[in-house]
Amino acid sequence: MADWRILVTDDEPYVVMAIREVLETLPATVMEANSGEEALRIARADRPDLVLLDVRMPGLDGFQVAESLKKDPATASIPLVFLSALGSSREKVRGLELGAEDYLAKPIDSDELKARVRRVLQRFRPVTQEPPARLSGGRLESMNLATLIRLFEKDRRSGTLALTCGENRGELLLVDGHVMQAAQGPRQAEAAVYHMLQWRQGEFEMGSHDLDRRIGAEVTAPNQALLMEGQRREEESRVLRQQLGASQGPMRVPTAVRAAVERQAPRPMVNLMELLDGSRDLDQVISESPFDTWVTLKVLVHLQQVGAIEVGGPDAERRGGLRLRVGLPIQYQSIDRWLQSSSFNLSAWGVFVRTSVPFDVGTQVVLQFAMPGGSVPITVTGRVIWSNPDASKWSGMGMGIEFLDLPAVHREAIEAHLAQLIASRISEEA
Repeated sequence: MADWRILVTDDEPYVVMAIREVLETLPATVMEANSGEEALRIARADRPDLVLLDVRMPGLDGFQVAESLKKDPATASIPLVFLSALGSSREKVRGLELGAEDYLAKPIDSDELKARVRRVLQRFRPVTQEPPARLSGGRLESMNLATLIRLFEKDRRSGTLALTCGENRGELLLVDGHVMQAAQGPRQAEAAVYHMLQWRQGEFEMGSHDLDRRIGAEVTAPNQALLMEGQRREEESRVLRQQLGASQGPMRVPTAVRAAVERQAPRPMVNLMELLDGSRDLDQVISESPFDTWVTLKVLVHLQQVGAIEVGGPDAERRGGLRLRVGLPIQYQSIDRWLQSSSFNLSAWGVFVRTSVPFDVGTQVVLQFAMPGGSVPITVTGRVIWSNPDASKWSGMGMGIEFLDLPAVHREAIEAHLAQLIASRISEEA
């Protein structure tokens, strides 16, 4: 007989992974949803043989999903089983009253899960049912790339798997169910797979492969490693997007940073910097990046943290420029008292010095420090614009000093040095 098709819904990805590994031994083809809304879309589009529902989820919870499925004539006959950490009698009664066939309390024993799921499935879809036609195409809303890879690996399928998401298209070559080559736009090999694993809308088509046509670069990681790493990157990508916060509108990096990257970074990183020319927003940069979403976001977050991302049109307000902690000694003097620090946060517009004796706001200060390779130290007058004598604050004790009379040649030297440091660090990200 054909495998049962089970939709597992839980907002915890690792719970979904653990349940999937148990159910695939039934055997069963497992579809995944990480929210109630996603579960409704998949259930209506693909009509699974069984839906497992977590009760507590953000947005639509399991009970609300069950109500919607039972009210819709197209999905009313799909059996439901609740999985929840809420094991009270009241919760179980509510689940059963909504039409669920069973209610299992977490943590769930794997053998018990298999036995109860098998009992429900055998009652609703007997083993004598004729198997469906071999899967050759469909919607990513119903079966995402991770599910397809597991399914084709189990069937030891060989061929070309083509995916489309909007205007984006990618291809994978599978041999005996294993991903061997991949390409998606500017991405190759594992980077292409990781990027497409995050597609939740679009279409897929599995076809035969012309041995004379190369799909893309070789993929060396085994399927399971690809899927686990892809899941980790997808989860971290959501956090990185939040860190970017208000990065809306065209994004660009200063010319000094692009030039420094071009001198010392690998070609893919140079290509990413070329996209940050003020003509593309965040989604466009991610779409055209040679890296997958996770790596692209990591680089952008780093650039934002050091002031190297400018957002908006050419007339957008500049927010202080490049700023980076540097391991250079600096001396600072107020009246007749010279003090020294072994490192400080540097920008072309001022410095932040961590010190246990910060000066008062408004104090004028003489600063002296030397740039690497500079023939003479830079001496500049500054004004304290921020002072914190409280060690309990997150920033620590210190003071922010604005440059008052820094010559343009020194400002350019500072930006060039910071750009070189930034280029070195994001090259390591690549």
